[in-house]
Amino acid sequence: MKKITRKSVLVMCLFCASLLSLNAQEKSKKVSNDLTRLLDVSSSYKNYKVIEKGAISNFQSTLNNYIRQEQNTQASLRKELKVNEDKILGLQNQMNELKKSNEVLLNEKASISFLGFLIDKKNYSIVMWTLFIGTLLVSLVLLFKFKAANKITNNSKSLLKDLEKEYDSYRRVCIEREQNLRRQLFEEAKKNKELMNAS
Repeated sequence: MKKITRKSVLVMCLFCASLLSLNAQEKSKKVSNDLTRLLDVSSSYKNYKVIEKGAISNFQSTLNNYIRQEQNTQASLRKELKVNEDKILGLQNQMNELKKSNEVLLNEKASISFLGFLIDKKNYSIVMWTLFIGTLLVSLVLLFKFKAANKITNNSKSLLKDLEKEYDSYRRVCIEREQNLRRQLFEEAKKNKELMNAS
């Protein structure tokens, strides 16, 4: 855009200069023709040209008009150049602002706001995939540990049930033995009483 603007301003200035130079050439031809006609119309006196005062006054006024017009043209060209320079500066400033806003937009597009910080999308993707895979691995480890602990718990429960059954059977055996011993003790005590009563 910068090159296009400078080129267009340059072309416009060259166009104006060529128009003004054509106009100036026409005016300078008119002044030159007036001077030639003045010299041709004037009479000669010993290698000097005698020019009428009216003719020289007309030529002087024509020359003064030409000089004024050229000065006005130069002043308008300077103003136009100043305006064009201001436009160029304005366009350059606008282009710089657009470049800055474009860079900001590109940075925003290439990054993601995460916890109030701008993070590059690639880095964000790497962090998120790392967190996802890490969470998945931790979940798998915990799952395998849970299964192993569950297996140990189930084995412990089955061992406890077996021990409880064995304990119940041992307790029954002990109760039966105790009952048998009490019966035997009761029978012996009865026999002793009978023997004591008989003696």
